[in-house]
Order: sequence, then C-alpha cells, then structure tokens
Amino acid sequence: MRVRMVPGSVGGSRGGAADRPGRTNALDRAFALFHARGAVPVVVGHVLDFPGGSFTLDGLRARVAERTPGLDALHLVATPGARSWTRSVPPGAGSHVSEERADGRLAEATDAVWRRPLPGRPAPGWDLRVLTCRSERVQRICFRVDHSVVDGVGAAHLVAALLADEPVTGPHPYRPPAAGRASLAWLRASPFGRFPAHETVPAGCGSAPSGRPATAYADVPDAELRAVASRWGAGVNDVYLAAVTGALAVLQERQGAPVRDLRVVMPMSVRTREDRLSPGNAALPAVLRLPCAVTEPGERLADVAAQTLAHKASGLREGGWKALLRVPPALLHRGMERPAFRLVASHIDITGAYRVLGAPPLGASVFGIDSPGMLGYFSLTRAAGTARVTVVHDRSHAAAAELPDLWVNALAELAGCGRADGGRGGRGHVRDHEVGP
Repeated sequence: MRVRMVPGSVGGSRGGAADRPGRTNALDRAFALFHARGAVPVVVGHVLDFPGGSFTLDGLRARVAERTPGLDALHLVATPGARSWTRSVPPGAGSHVSEERADGRLAEATDAVWRRPLPGRPAPGWDLRVLTCRSERVQRICFRVDHSVVDGVGAAHLVAALLADEPVTGPHPYRPPAAGRASLAWLRASPFGRFPAHETVPAGCGSAPSGRPATAYADVPDAELRAVASRWGAGVNDVYLAAVTGALAVLQERQGAPVRDLRVVMPMSVRTREDRLSPGNAALPAVLRLPCAVTEPGERLADVAAQTLAHKASGLREGGWKALLRVPPALLHRGMERPAFRLVASHIDITGAYRVLGAPPLGASVFGIDSPGMLGYFSLTRAAGTARVTVVHDRSHAAAAELPDLWVNALAELAGCGRADGGRGGRGHVRDHEVGP
C-alpha cells in the first residue's frame, strides 16, 4: 500500500506495512536530535493498571506478536537529519515485552522503568514492561515510546490497538475547521519564547534538578469530576486546570513564599481520526496562565475557562500548527534543551470499553518523561470510569509528590464539600483498587 502524504499532516501509514515510509515533520525531527547529540531521548509513558492475575507474560507477548505487524508506528524510527521515517528491524515480543515482580515496591519499580534505556537502534524505540505486585493485587503495564515517533494521544491509540480485546474509540479526534486561520498569534505567544523564572517556577522549586523522574498520582471516579463540571456549567478540562491551579497555590503556601500565578504549557492535539494510528507528533504547545494568586475556587475556574475559550476562538490551534511546522527543527530542539516553560498540564480522555485479555483497567495515565528542565508534568487521563491525575516530577522536588492529593482537595473545594481521604493513589503506586460509586 502506498501512502499519499498530505503536507502538514502526521507522517506515515495508519496501519499495516507501507511500501515506503512517509515523511517526518519538524517536531519529529526536533525530538530525533536528542539521539544525534547523545542525550537521553524524551519518552512518552502510558500506564495501565489491572487487577492482579489478569494475564500471563506469555499471553501478553502473544497479543503483542499478533498485533505489532499491523501497526506501522511500532516499526519506525526518526533518524536525526532525515526527512523520512526509517524502517527499523522487526520488533520481537520477547525482547520488547518483559515482566518484573514488584511485591512491596511497586512505586520504586515504576519509577525505575522510566530510567531504563529504550531498545537501541536499529530496533524500534518502544517497549512494554509488566510489573506484577501481589501485595497490592495489581498488574501494571508500563508502555514507553520515543517521543520522536509519537505523541501522548498517538501513544494512547497505539496501546489500545496493540492490546485491547475489541476496538477502542480512544481519545477524541481533532476536527479541523472548514477555513484556515492566521498563525501569527501562536508565534507571538509561543512557549519557546522567554519568560521570567517567577512566572514559570513555583516558589521553593528553584533547586537544580537531579535528572531522576518520580511519579505520584491520585484517582477519583470520573463521574465525580463530570459532576463538578456540570455543577459549574464548565468543561471537564477547565475544572481539571482550576484544580491544578489550587494544588499549585497550596504547594507555594507550604513553601512559605508568596503565592504567584504560574504559566504552564498545555499540549493541544491536532491528530485527526484518520491519523489516530499514524507515526509522528501532532500536538502543539500553548501557554496558559494559572491564576494561583486568586483565592476563591470559582473565580479561578472562571479565569481558566476564559483563557481556554479564548484559545479556541483565536485559531491558535489551527494556525499555530501550520506555523510550528515551518520552524527549523534545530531551533525547536534548542527550545526543548533550554525550555522557557517548566510545567505542563495535559488531559486525555480514553473513551469506550477497554479490556485486555478479558480484564478491565483500574486506571490509566499518559505523560512525558525526561524533557530537559521540566519541573512537573500534570496528566489527567480518564479511562474505564476512573480519572487519574499523575504528576511526573524530579526527585529533587520531593514536595511535588503531594500535588495529586492537593489536586483532589482542590476538586473537593469546587464540589463544595470537603474530602477527608484526599483521594486514592500514592507516590507512584495504588493503595486501594476499588473504584468508588
């Protein structure tokens, strides 16, 4: 099958082996330059938790071996300096899928996964590791993929296509407007510009990073999140961001410093339904100001909602994507190496029934890892009735591990009632797998 490439689109084939791999875009090439300069590549991580004993390693390897041939993105690498994808050696389920016993140390084993090197070239840059923890009655699938190959939304689609028993709708597709819009607005507000540290670094988090990532998370029923949004007449994404604002405000208070507003980057997907399984990056970063200095939760929500509405109405997503594709990859890479932004907040809704070898997931998360200079990555992933907020942070900022519970408390403030347990979750592990009503 030959693939007709549309200029400015995601590259490659949507599924099945193509005669000739398609072209990479500027963002793919920028991420690929980490390999050329000997640096640790930026990785997309996707975690899925299942009840203990849901599957065997052999069963999972058989599923991967069956599905991998039909997924082009799992057979490609982005070669530094090249404008087209490079086909890798065929991935092997034995070498790309592994298992580890993690009884009593699920948190430590999870964080260790992100520090492991990806399979080396010419093998494709992805792998899947199963952490089995009998003491917590959970099997955790940790999928990693080189960010030069695919972004977070693309990774969620790929994992569903690779593992799910039946087709999964997955994250909502981007629907381009009928008419194009100007791109100058995105260039003026580009996150690759320079912002003063007090606008991007929370108070008390200015120490040098160790380069060792850690994860923390908390779960709430997705119905609870949607109920809060309905109560305020707001979108779920706006409620999520308002709760992130509240969490960061409390974190700054605990550092004994004045609370200040913070700028974060919000990835905006441009991945269409037709490109859901295509290789390549299809998201551009937009800057959002979190009104941490505002003390009233409803006012925070109104401020955030006004900003996200302005983003939608401005055409930043449409025009900004066209502008981003014109930026030289070396310049984009320079912005990644010395980022002006230090915090990211993303939101992915994996819709549809989801089972792997008969087992439904307990919770999921999708996030970025090893982005240079990053202080914290907030990720809201909604799947199987559970909304999981994950924070990826550098170990040098231990207080950031409290952010998921602080997010749950901020959500409770928006709901108008306190919550004593602070939500389920933990510093990279699950304390309670029973999903609430």
